[in-house]
Amino acid sequence: MLIRTVSRSEVGDLHSILRSVGPHGHREWAVESKSSLLATLDNPRLDPDLGGWSVGFENGLAIGYSLVESELNIGRMIVGLAVLPGREDALSDLLEEGVKRAIKVAETERFEIHVAVRDTEERSVVDALEAKGFEVVRTVLKMRVDVADVELNEGEVPTGSMIRDANMADSGEAFVVTNLHNACFTGSWGFSPNTVDEIIGRTAADAARNGFSPIVVLEDETEGVVSAYNWITLNEGDGRVEMVGVHPSMRGRRLGWAIFNAGVERLIEHGATTLSLDVDSQNPPARRIYESAGYRTYSEVNYFGLEMVKD
Repeated sequence: MLIRTVSRSEVGDLHSILRSVGPHGHREWAVESKSSLLATLDNPRLDPDLGGWSVGFENGLAIGYSLVESELNIGRMIVGLAVLPGREDALSDLLEEGVKRAIKVAETERFEIHVAVRDTEERSVVDALEAKGFEVVRTVLKMRVDVADVELNEGEVPTGSMIRDANMADSGEAFVVTNLHNACFTGSWGFSPNTVDEIIGRTAADAARNGFSPIVVLEDETEGVVSAYNWITLNEGDGRVEMVGVHPSMRGRRLGWAIFNAGVERLIEHGATTLSLDVDSQNPPARRIYESAGYRTYSEVNYFGLEMVKD
């Protein structure tokens, strides 16, 4: 097997692998067409032209990939991994490639490598990780509800506040949303604070795929202060709540319900037939909100970790 990095011009190979493999890891790949996948790859952490993707080829056929994403501001590298059905023999080599490249890219002496594996994936993926010393360090729940069964019955918008679409094409607005995003989640397990450029790139890709603004915010009408947000995406009828947060100074006022409802209602307006989201298994308050709305766990993602020390 030949393993090499691929560029954006080879998106056809990436599309073929991701479409054939099906759901895996922690991401929900947009694979209904090459163009939809390209929109997803506009995320700076996923852009093939930045050298993060390695693909295994055999007789000219792409049979699997490893993807290295740097999150060194929280001391970790993420390695994505998948192979075509029946090609589990390639897992070990692709994992080794991902680990080697993560070590090469890392700028710190100590860091962790994390690999996400769904409970629906083949046991061979877990075997390959355990053989290299990886162990489960966290579990994330994937939750879903049909639109017909969703319950949005709490959390009115406070008097003097309004829900509106965020204009992420405006640099000032993007700065405000990025700061809010980081304030809501910095310190949470697995959250890597984002830059304004990263948020602009990711939301522009989401807007292109959605056909509407991916972020709604709750704003005080008098002061103009944005205190909560909901980041939403729509893909083939599946409306996802990607991130929902309330500024730490504004918690305890049921704003979480208000902004959560607003994002879900927006997704339904634009044709979502199912609603999905991910939540940390160790975040009971968030789980209670989602379960009260009718969401139920349909899959689990285990993050396997390995501590690395550079020579």
